[in-house]
Amino acid sequence: MIIGKIIKFYREREGLTQGQLGEGICSVTHLSKIERGITEYSGEITHLLARRLVINHEEEILRYHQLAKRLNEWHESMIMQRIQESEKIKEEVQVEKLIHMPDFQTLYRLLSARYYLSVNDLISASELISDLTKASASFSPHDANLLKHIQGIYYFLTGQYRDCISCLASIDREQYSYEEYYYHLAIAYHSIHSNITAYYYGKKALQYFQRTLNILRIIDTEMLLIVQLNAKELHDFHETKEKYEQLIKLCDACNSGDRKSKLYHNLAFEYFRRKKYRESAGLYKEALKLTAENSPHYLTALDGYIHTCYKGKLKSRNKLIKLAEEGLERAKAADSYTWIYFQLHLHLLKNEEQHYYQFIEETALPYFKNIGYGILIDHYEKKLFHFYSKKGDAQKAIELARSFIHKQKSYYDHD
Repeated sequence: MIIGKIIKFYREREGLTQGQLGEGICSVTHLSKIERGITEYSGEITHLLARRLVINHEEEILRYHQLAKRLNEWHESMIMQRIQESEKIKEEVQVEKLIHMPDFQTLYRLLSARYYLSVNDLISASELISDLTKASASFSPHDANLLKHIQGIYYFLTGQYRDCISCLASIDREQYSYEEYYYHLAIAYHSIHSNITAYYYGKKALQYFQRTLNILRIIDTEMLLIVQLNAKELHDFHETKEKYEQLIKLCDACNSGDRKSKLYHNLAFEYFRRKKYRESAGLYKEALKLTAENSPHYLTALDGYIHTCYKGKLKSRNKLIKLAEEGLERAKAADSYTWIYFQLHLHLLKNEEQHYYQFIEETALPYFKNIGYGILIDHYEKKLFHFYSKKGDAQKAIELARSFIHKQKSYYDHD
């Protein structure tokens, strides 16, 4: 029973033995059974034990239930991505005495790891996840699956997409009701260019967010689904543009500037793919205006802006070099793999062709292969293939062609 757990918690907190607490009230054996919740006991005994511990047992039981409820609300606030509410609840629960009870410690630490991921504190998250993994053999099925979900998010944020998929796919759906993880599976599959599977999980995530009236995550998922429709080939541009504009208006209604920034970024990319460079650059600029300079998304938008301006000849090389140097410095300071993009920009902008392709072969491609970033692996293998073909290096060109062909699946071969 709850009161037994509370008495044990306060007894140990005060440094009392069972004999010291129960002296004159009940035997050690009886107190032990009360603490473990395996015996009947009178209200008078619990009243006397609580008085000796200087607590009001009725108030403590109420606090216990309120804390359990608050932890669930904290989890929900992170799923709903209500950042201010999440921070407020975190401040509340971390100063609550009962949070140190064994009943709450595992969930509290799991949710703390999730919180650190939500604010991009990957170091703190990694340390907690490591400690939790070591203790996971004793976790309840729910907590074990929640840990897998949190690990999956961590793998995604650190670019380990295949590990992310493996981790999330191992979640037992019968034991875990938070179907938000379908969204994380979808974005991981998107990152390895598995667009049909990404669309499948995106649809499942969308149904979950619609059922739970999670408007912000509906925007996220609808955005992801548009990207999948345009992934392999260009989808109808009028429909694509119209969908993005609807979602941008929804962001205004929800006052979600960060999502609006991402929508501008994605729409800019669709203009870029259709060689509408001036319109693309304008939208990338809008995305940058809405994004905090210390945000990971700022680097992604800056990369897109530089690339578009270069392809469309919209800015001088000197101005673009300056922007690329700024991006490189910010990416390295943030320990972000996007430094690779800015280094590639600099080699291109400085007409360092040999350095450009050498960097692709020795640094960029090995990194993207290691994390399983299929889209960029294909992109840079094709670039290298054309470079070596042009240079007359048949051996390297053949190796790249073999690698590319090996990844292609025939619709007629199923073994």
